[in-house]
Amino acid sequence: MKGLSYSLPLSLYIHVPFCVRKCDYCAFYSLPLSSLDPSWMDRYLNVILAEIEALNRDYGKPYKTIFLGGGNPGVLGADRLRRILEKAEENGMAEEVTVETNPETLTESFLSLSGLMTRVSVGIQSMDDSVLSSLGRNARQSDNLRALSLLSASSVRWNADIITAVPGESVETTLSDIEEVASYNPGHISFYCLSFEEGTPLIGRAAPIGEEKEAQFLRSGWEKLSSLGYEHYEVSNFARKGERCLHNEVYWKLGQYVGFGPGAESSIGYAPVTSMRDSEDLLSFLSSPELECTPLTMEETEEEFLLTLLRTKDGIDKNEYQRRFARSFDDVYTDAISTLDRSFFRNTKDIFSLTEDGFMMLDRIILTLAMGM
Repeated sequence: MKGLSYSLPLSLYIHVPFCVRKCDYCAFYSLPLSSLDPSWMDRYLNVILAEIEALNRDYGKPYKTIFLGGGNPGVLGADRLRRILEKAEENGMAEEVTVETNPETLTESFLSLSGLMTRVSVGIQSMDDSVLSSLGRNARQSDNLRALSLLSASSVRWNADIITAVPGESVETTLSDIEEVASYNPGHISFYCLSFEEGTPLIGRAAPIGEEKEAQFLRSGWEKLSSLGYEHYEVSNFARKGERCLHNEVYWKLGQYVGFGPGAESSIGYAPVTSMRDSEDLLSFLSSPELECTPLTMEETEEEFLLTLLRTKDGIDKNEYQRRFARSFDDVYTDAISTLDRSFFRNTKDIFSLTEDGFMMLDRIILTLAMGM
């Protein structure tokens, strides 16, 4: 693959564009089962297996991490998922293999794949039926409880997603969601505000609660998660010791990853990187899957570096910055940093990172630094 650095680790993302029902807030590309031709899933499977096979031959080594996301990969069923995972692991087992699913498709047969996956990510979102209804979720509290019970009794590591700041929701509901989900002992919890995206059903019937109220929900949730032993290691992600999501850390550290599936993105190379995107929709993907490549300039690569690394508690390693961009982070950014409130960041000889106060101002801080490039 042109632009791929064979000396660096490579991760693999598989986009599964199918779901039982498309949630009212979801702007990601996916198709509900009711809209599918019965042959499309198997056609999709064959194309994905061929793409992975070609990359396996090209790269020739185990992937660092593998992630099947969606949509809802659970709708493929255990047999199709097994074939994808076995193909992706032909060159050896990755350090971490994650499969996403929603509660209604998490079954015993899904969990029978535990020998091929190391981590399950389940979209709980809320434990309150009225909130789930507002979000247009297919699952209800009873589905969530069943899924949480199955996961807590299994040997696989797992992550749960929780959405907050839903119109009509109270802070107390969010805190109750966190406490109830945490009582099943997931190693990792993703916690984020509801996004209102153009073209979704949600935006036609509701409006965001506003930045000040969103901040209240986030602060309260962050404090609760911290009190329960979860480290706030990325803006929207919390983990117990040793339970960080390695695949997402590849994204946040601007590592190499290849994405297959309709609309999946890739980033390969080191300095600069090449960004790629797979065919935009399912029928295009099935008829002629093709990666559209966009080489980034060094300046664009540096902007991506800032955008991703500053989302994390670990922040920017100044030595890694020097290796990538052949200049001193302090020389480039000291003047811009001097204009920021001291409570927003930590700045040492080796690391520049944001505090939780800084996370709240992330977009503004990145813009300030980018203007100083």
